[in-house]
Amino acid sequence: MQDYLFRTPVTPPRAKDPISVASNLFFIGSCFAENIGRHLVDARFNVLVNPFGVLYNPLSIAAAFDSIIDLAYVSEDDLVERDGLWHNFMYHGKFSNPDKNICMENINIAIDEARDFLEKADYLIITFGTAWVYEHKLLQKVVANCHKFPDSDFRRYRLEPDEVVDAWKELIIRLRVFNPGLKVIFTVSPVRHLKDGAHGNQLSKAVLLLAIDKLVDLFDKVEYFPAYEILMDELRDYRFYDRSMVHPDGLAVEYIVTRFCENFLDEEAQKFYKEVDRLIKARSHRPSGHNTVQYIQFVSRTLSYIHELSLRYPEARLEDDRLWFQKILEDLNKS
Repeated sequence: MQDYLFRTPVTPPRAKDPISVASNLFFIGSCFAENIGRHLVDARFNVLVNPFGVLYNPLSIAAAFDSIIDLAYVSEDDLVERDGLWHNFMYHGKFSNPDKNICMENINIAIDEARDFLEKADYLIITFGTAWVYEHKLLQKVVANCHKFPDSDFRRYRLEPDEVVDAWKELIIRLRVFNPGLKVIFTVSPVRHLKDGAHGNQLSKAVLLLAIDKLVDLFDKVEYFPAYEILMDELRDYRFYDRSMVHPDGLAVEYIVTRFCENFLDEEAQKFYKEVDRLIKARSHRPSGHNTVQYIQFVSRTLSYIHELSLRYPEARLEDDRLWFQKILEDLNKS
């Protein structure tokens, strides 16, 4: 009988510069950037994910990098107050605070931490979510977060591909001056933004795809990973969405992350990614009893496994795991 394949596989070319175990990975952009980034954090890669919180549109993401490169610290004049909280329009609500000094301090700490990481980053993985932006009418600037200020304070419009390309051409040059070895991977979030309907969402994604395609053509060491296409064309089924029918569910995210790793990790990093899964499961293990011989043996075996992994992958970030299991073993031996 003929072997039918009832789907259309998306087969991106292998990465030109694959990621190693020692690579430093900076993820930024929409919530889907967090989905991929958190998986690699769990896999013990050295990763920074969205230091300024979730960012959806290309101009806000570009502005975030300008503030990092320029060390553009926030002052009191950059804050706005609403409903008892102080905010900044360029930063996520996680920084908002009743104390303006705490709000300002936390943002500036995030800028410092992001700059330190960007200086040593090997890869920048950017996920654009939407081409729709909100421009503050008084400030005449596209904002990253409206913080529930009135809609009348903003002008909402859709970017054109050339606007995205122009902003990012300049930024990629700045990034390369700041960190000459930096490689860039673009993705488009498969999360659907349906405020403007299905057609409006497709137009928005089309803007992002056209802009990224142009940037990939213009620059060396700039690549594209088709997360959007994998969900839209390869999975193409509402069973791969959560209850909102907008966001991909856990299974879809896991599948797309697996495809990302297959495409962008080198052979050693792919092997490490699979082997560290045993360690992840060990940390989530909960003993059925207290201070049992079997559990002590389990913790000891895990420590031996961490030591073995450290010898085979000296660049891997496993010290936190070693200290975590070492403390458990010490506590067990005391009781």
